[in-house]
Order: sequence, then C-alpha cells, then structure tokens
Amino acid sequence: MNEPDAGIATLPGAAALNRSRDTAEEMLESVYDQYAQALYRYARFLVGSTEDAEDVVQEVFIRIAREQNRVFKIRNLKAYLFSATRNVAYSQLRNRKRRDDLSEAIIWDLPVGGTGKVVGSAEALVLNEALDELPVDQREALALKVFEQMTFQEIARTVGTSINTVSSRYRYGIAKLRQALEDNQNG
Repeated sequence: MNEPDAGIATLPGAAALNRSRDTAEEMLESVYDQYAQALYRYARFLVGSTEDAEDVVQEVFIRIAREQNRVFKIRNLKAYLFSATRNVAYSQLRNRKRRDDLSEAIIWDLPVGGTGKVVGSAEALVLNEALDELPVDQREALALKVFEQMTFQEIARTVGTSINTVSSRYRYGIAKLRQALEDNQNG
C-alpha cells in the first residue's frame, strides 16, 4: 500500500488536499461544497429552525476558516464536521434556553411601574419582544443579575467593566422593559 505524500491529508469522504497546491481558500470552498448541505440538514434537525441551522453551519465554517492548518491534520473530516455541527447546535440550544429562562423570569417577576402587579401571559409576549430588542450588554446584565443573582460588583468583574456601567445597563434594561409594558397597556 502506498503512503500518501508528505503535505497531503487524506480525508475519508473528501478528496486529498495538498497544502502546497491548494490554497486555504480553495480548501475551505471544497469542504463547504461537499458538506454544507448535509451539515445544514443535520443542524436543522437539531435546532428546529431554518435561520438557526444556517447560523450553526456558518459558525462551523468560521471556526474552520480560523484554524485552516488544523483541517489538514484531521483524520476523518466528515466525523469532525458533524461533531462540530452538533457542538455548535447544542451550544445554541443552551443559549436559547438561557434566554427563554431569562425572559420567563423577568416576565413573571417584574412589577409594572412600581405597582407590584405581576405581568400576565399577554404582557409576556410584549416583554419577550422588548427583551429581544435590548442591546446585548443590557440583556447580559439582566441575565447575570436575575439568574445568577450576582451583585453588580461580581457582574462588573465578569464582563470587565465598572460597577456603574453594569448598574446603568441593568437599570436601562429594566426601564425599557417596563416602558414596553406600559406602552402595551396604554394601547
């Protein structure tokens, strides 16, 4: 049996890639052409949404593009790609669950306008939309404060900013959520 030439990675299910001949761009394009549809179908099955599946596959190929030289060392590219797709999909599902849990906790625990009244299911939809529209840094402050029950000082250390900034992000986020509820109540 002939040994592959030095510089060639033989990948089950994929054409041999030659480091000196194929540019990283050509390699990535070749791998994408060969596997993207199958990875998309798999991701779609896992995450249950077209848009999320597209994001998963995009993230997998972004990672490959960042670590191009590593692809040449992979013994089974197909297994690697499906494993990477699974990992990204499950990560996305965990993040979605955390966001949904945050929405639910805020929805059911957030008094409206200081009245002590807790929101109902119709208002929950409004809050979900408002939560999605918050800047990421405000959602992050809310998540760490509500779910992880961190102090502002702990959050500041975690995100690498000042206590005042974290406190402001939290306050602005809560204010926007309350405003969305009040706007909804006023018609």
